[in-house]
Amino acid sequence: MNRLPDFDGLRFLLCIGIAVFHFSFRIPVNDETLNEFILAFSYFTDVFFIFSGLFLARRRNYLWSWPRYVAFVGKRLARIYPLHVVAFSCFALLSALAAAGILHPLGEHSTSWRDGLAQLLLVHNWGLGHTSSYNYVSWSLSALLAMYLAFPLFDMVCRRFGSWVLVGVIVATVAGEYLAQKLGVLSITRIQLSNVGVFRALPSFLFGMWLARREHPAVPGAVVKSLLAACLAVFLFCHPENGPGEPHMLEGPLRLAFIYTGVYVLYLASSQGIYTPLQWRGLASLSRYSFGIFILHPLVGMMFFRMAPERWSETTAGAVLVICGAAVASVFTAVAAYHLFENPLHRWLVKRFDVWVGGYERGSAEATQGCLPVVR
Repeated sequence: MNRLPDFDGLRFLLCIGIAVFHFSFRIPVNDETLNEFILAFSYFTDVFFIFSGLFLARRRNYLWSWPRYVAFVGKRLARIYPLHVVAFSCFALLSALAAAGILHPLGEHSTSWRDGLAQLLLVHNWGLGHTSSYNYVSWSLSALLAMYLAFPLFDMVCRRFGSWVLVGVIVATVAGEYLAQKLGVLSITRIQLSNVGVFRALPSFLFGMWLARREHPAVPGAVVKSLLAACLAVFLFCHPENGPGEPHMLEGPLRLAFIYTGVYVLYLASSQGIYTPLQWRGLASLSRYSFGIFILHPLVGMMFFRMAPERWSETTAGAVLVICGAAVASVFTAVAAYHLFENPLHRWLVKRFDVWVGGYERGSAEATQGCLPVVR
């Protein structure tokens, strides 16, 4: 299976962008043009859902049984759950200290044990908890867990229906948009605010699977580069209004259509070996720290902003520097977490699941052979 170097490099930039987007709500940037640019970083969450479906579906030889299904979900959790528990525990401790009056946080912290339990189990964005409680970015992990649990079904659907899965993407998008309107939120790209982020993840995850499973026609390099430039221009300069008091950016099905187009064109470039700056080795080597940046940056940012003098963020330049400082601190924290905890534990857990599945299948094979009649 050939790697997609552009996607490795992009993954790191996406996580930095998401961190900057979230930090901008704590440290406002009082420049309309720059603020609109930062708000566009919110698109990156949908790109991550595409990546998840894409990379899982690039393998086409899945053989499903209950042990293999358990191991599949277990390996996915081995990647995301340990750091999730660390981040959640820190936020839970802060909430407990705030409830006891020992700590006075800058923002509100949930003290509901029900929300805490739902988030710990990663079911809080299935309609069972609140998105904004504790570590707010974990809503996307909750949505991804639902996608992992349903992946064998999606895998069989992709094998059976092929290109028709794209129709499923459209149906999921339209249904999600309709549900968002019923729940009183602006669009499907904000439906996680109603605590059902699984509906935001579903169409993008399916699109990623469709992208991986289909044979795509070769497109001339000049055309691909022109399309990439056009997508970049839309990202940088297209920030439409969404009504009074709403931020200027693409929302709903229009946003998803733009993101799917951009990722499709980038996939063509990467699979055809067309060079883009995202193939720089430095970005690819940093991509391993992406998840750590994503899950830990709310905690790092909160501590960083408490330590930074308030006067530093009074100007636009100062606010940008403080936000960039918090992003850099998040990178260093993610690097340390990866080497000291995340990667060693992930590798150990994956090996345990492999040993367990191997032992189970050997035992089943021996039991089957033991039931066969002896031929003399």
